[in-house]
Amino acid sequence: MKKTILISLVCSALVCAFVLPSLHAAPKAPADMTIEMPKGQKATKAPVAFSHAKHKALDCKACHHKWDGKGDVKGCSSAGCHEDYKAKKGDKSFYGAFHAATSKTSCLGCHKDLKTAKKPTGPTACTQCHPQKK
Repeated sequence: MKKTILISLVCSALVCAFVLPSLHAAPKAPADMTIEMPKGQKATKAPVAFSHAKHKALDCKACHHKWDGKGDVKGCSSAGCHEDYKAKKGDKSFYGAFHAATSKTSCLGCHKDLKTAKKPTGPTACTQCHPQKK
C-alpha cells in the first residue's frame, strides 16, 4: 500500500514538473504572414511577406518587446503599442516599429546591425521588403 502511494506521488510530481509547464508555453507563431497597414489606414508601399520560421532563433520579445511572455502576443498596431500611423519617428510610430534604423526592436534596425557585424541578415532596402507593384 505504501509503495503504491509513493509511486503515485512520484508520478504526480513528474506530471507537474514536465507536463504542466508546456500547457502554459508561449503560443505558437504562424509560419508565414503578411504585414500590412491596419484596416482604414492608407498604405504607401506594398505589404511585406514575413516568415516567423526564418526568425525562430530570436526570442519573441526581441520584436514583441511589450509582451509579458504569458498571454497572447499582440501585433504592432494593437492599442497602446505602435498606433500612430502618421508619424515616422517615436515610440508610438507604426512606421518606426519596422523602419527605425537605430532601434534593436525594429526590422530595419536589427537587419542593419547584423549587416554591420557581417552576419547573415534579412533585407535592408525598401524594394527588398516591399515588392514593386506590377
